[in-house]
Amino acid sequence: MSQITVREAINRLVQEGYPDRRQGKGTYVVHQKLRRNIAKVYSFGSDMRRLGLEPRSRILELRVEEAGPLVVERIRLPETNRGVKRITRVRIANEVPILVETAMIPEYLCAGIVDRNLERGSLYRILTKEYRLMPHHAEETYEAIILAREDAIILEKDPEVPQPAFAIQRVTYLESGAPIEYGKSVGRGDLLTLAINMVADKAGFQRVIGVE
Repeated sequence: MSQITVREAINRLVQEGYPDRRQGKGTYVVHQKLRRNIAKVYSFGSDMRRLGLEPRSRILELRVEEAGPLVVERIRLPETNRGVKRITRVRIANEVPILVETAMIPEYLCAGIVDRNLERGSLYRILTKEYRLMPHHAEETYEAIILAREDAIILEKDPEVPQPAFAIQRVTYLESGAPIEYGKSVGRGDLLTLAINMVADKAGFQRVIGVE
């Protein structure tokens, strides 16, 4: 390929927002921001595949426990059924860890779910196909935080340097309005950004993920 052709190709990529050209320093490859609409129920695996990335999960914890007061309130557990399945995973795209994610689901709704393949399989697909629990909508809250040391290590960030992150809480509901999941996640601030598109008094939220 001639030098002129290479230069033209780089110019086109710069115009499309991929490399970053800096005077006197050359051309660098930068993170590509990957956008996803979170107005609908979010599935990490499905969204990553749709973006052309290979998702997987690494299991950190699978257990049954008695829910604390906050979880009882958020997913409206009855007095006689306070057990929840706690599933904690590292969510990974193209071998880059993005999130440490914990899902808590009422035990009486999904007996045996901790025995399923949750490293490659989709939690929501299992809930839908095997337990007839179809997630319909969800509420999420975000808080800007600094990564705790243990989370920084899991997410492959330097634990000695303050690392920006998002703390995310989520409640997922069936179409009937019954809650079926309370989730807590910690996401890397260098790879996650929130964007808002506002049109005629309506706001559409997006989570932006940057992976090399």
